[in-house]
Order: sequence, then structure tokens, then C-alpha cells
Amino acid sequence: MILRRPYAILIRCFRLIHLLLFILLAYITYRANSILSFLKYYISTNGNVEVIAAKYLSTFLFISFLLVIVLSIIILLLMRYKKKPKLLYIIIIVVSFLSLIAFLYLYYNLKVLEIRNMSAREIRLLRDISRFNFWGLFIICLPTLVRGLGFDIKKFNFRKDLHELKLEKEDSEEIEVNLDIHSDNIKRSGRKIFRELKYYYIENKFFINIILIILALILVIVFPVNRRIINGDFKEGETIKTELFNIKIIESYISERNKTNPNNCYLIIKFSIKANQENYTLKLNNFVLETADNDYMPSLKYYYYFEDIGRGYRNQKLSIADYEDYILIYNINREDREKDFKLNYTIDGRQIKLDPSIWD
Repeated sequence: MILRRPYAILIRCFRLIHLLLFILLAYITYRANSILSFLKYYISTNGNVEVIAAKYLSTFLFISFLLVIVLSIIILLLMRYKKKPKLLYIIIIVVSFLSLIAFLYLYYNLKVLEIRNMSAREIRLLRDISRFNFWGLFIICLPTLVRGLGFDIKKFNFRKDLHELKLEKEDSEEIEVNLDIHSDNIKRSGRKIFRELKYYYIENKFFINIILIILALILVIVFPVNRRIINGDFKEGETIKTELFNIKIIESYISERNKTNPNNCYLIIKFSIKANQENYTLKLNNFVLETADNDYMPSLKYYYYFEDIGRGYRNQKLSIADYEDYILIYNINREDREKDFKLNYTIDGRQIKLDPSIWD
């Protein structure tokens, strides 16, 4: 098998790599500007705007960060090998890493903002962080674009590297690899590869550690991101905001009034709700009452037993102007009445921990 050393390829693709870097950085900068614009608008409206954090963060955004950092490290190693200026790539790596942390912090706080209000001081802090994040990214986009277009390509004098230093021969040197399988050769090759990887890690410890830290952040923070905030377990009295509606559980009760047999009772949930779009009605099958052993769906036929608690929800169109109060009724097994209850909104997995009182 024939392999080639990568330096000549990297030099020939120098402009193309920088154009790719610029496109990725421009996309990240665009997303940073989206968050900044939203926070400015949020402040100008005194918080009277729907917050949907998922609009500002995506898997592709983190893939873009990873590609920018990996490409920058590759070019940095090339520049170091060729003794060329490398400060820009160190700056890109550092700014990208700090920007990733800023995105995670802003996203975390936007998720908090979905369910509760923040003080004006906290919102201004988020806006300032977002502003620094945007301008830092915007500034490093410019020299990346310049190098991608080749305006200062003579500064690196790669043509001289390719011809006078004969890099075609040096950097494109073919290496023949014998694929005959011999156990002793495999063992020796394995030990050699391990030694070379060890030396390579020692020589490039700083940059490899940056990549490992970023991967750890993506795996540990981005995807689970904090279950309490994103999918969380909420309590009665907390407002849950979704794209379609805002809902708050006011109270919950357990009652044995008018039970149909000795083995059942009722759990009543009183809630306040406001729609975020015209002519919206709740899909009640999305609100599942969960215990350790059983799941329950709401039933419409028991509302008249509990008219003194509130009005039963029967697919009424929700108001977008004001909050309205309704109740849901769940017919549950009597043996579950002492267990823990959670109301699960199955669309996004958010759960509300209930603390029902007894209603005679």
C-alpha cells in the first residue's frame, strides 16, 4: 500500500482550507448574532417575548466548532513545521474554544429563561457576553477570509517551498507499506506505533488536550445539557413555556368522592394556561400521569363530580391574551394514592412533580 506525506497537499489546499474555515466561522458568527439580536429585543420589550432556546443551538453548530478547531490545529502544525507565522491559528483556536463555552453558557441561561424570569442585571450580563462573543468571532473571520482569497499568500512563500525546497519530493514522498501478516512484525509495528503516538502526544500535548476537552464538553454538557433545566422535573406553581402554550399547575388533589368501586379514586389537576398561537387546543393524550407502577390518561366523564374545583377542559380553544383556569381528572388505582406523582408532557419529556392534597 502506498501512502503520501500530507504537507504538499496541505500547502496546495491552503486557500481552500481557509475558505472552508471562513464559511464555518461565518455560520458560527451568524448564530452568535442571532442570540445577541434576541437578547436586545428581549430587553427592549421588557421580557414580553417567547423564549425558545433550541432556535439558537444545533448539532451542526457544534460540528462547526469542532471542524474549525481541528482544521486550525492542522494548519498550525503545518506552519510550525515550515517555520511560518502561526499566531492567527492560535488565536482562532482560543477564540473558538472560548466562544463554545459562551454558547453553552448562553444556551443554559436561555433554557432557564424559558421557565422563569431573570433580573434585568442578569439579562444585561447575558447580552454583554453575547456581544463579546459575536465581535470576537467577527474579527477572526476577516483574516481567515483574506487568506482564503489569497491576498497575502506571498507572505508565506509556499511556491518557494514547493519548488526551491523540493517539497514535491519531500512532502509527497511515497512510502511503501508491506501488508504481509506476521505476528512478530505486527507486535513490533504495534510497539513502534505506540511509541510514535506517545512522542507525538508529548510534542503536541497542548493542542491534543484542547481537542479532548472540546469532545468532553460536547459529550458531557451539550447532549445531556442539564436535565433539570431542559427536560427537567418542575414543581407545582412553576410555569412551563413551550412553543405552543404556557402552562402552570396551580394545585392538585386526591379525592374518593363518587368513586365507582372500592379500588379507585381520582386525582384532580387544576392548571392555568395561555396559548401562543391562534385557535390552539390541547391534545390531552400528551399529558400522562405517571407513578412508579402505572400511567394514566385524563378522562372527560368525571368533570361534573368536581365542578366546585374548576371547569373541566374539553378541547376548548385557548386564549392567547389571558391565562385561563381548567381542571383535568385522572381515574387512578386507590393503591397509588400514597405514591409519587408526575405529570409528563410527552412531547418534550418535561415533567411536573405533583404534591396532591386531599379533597373531600
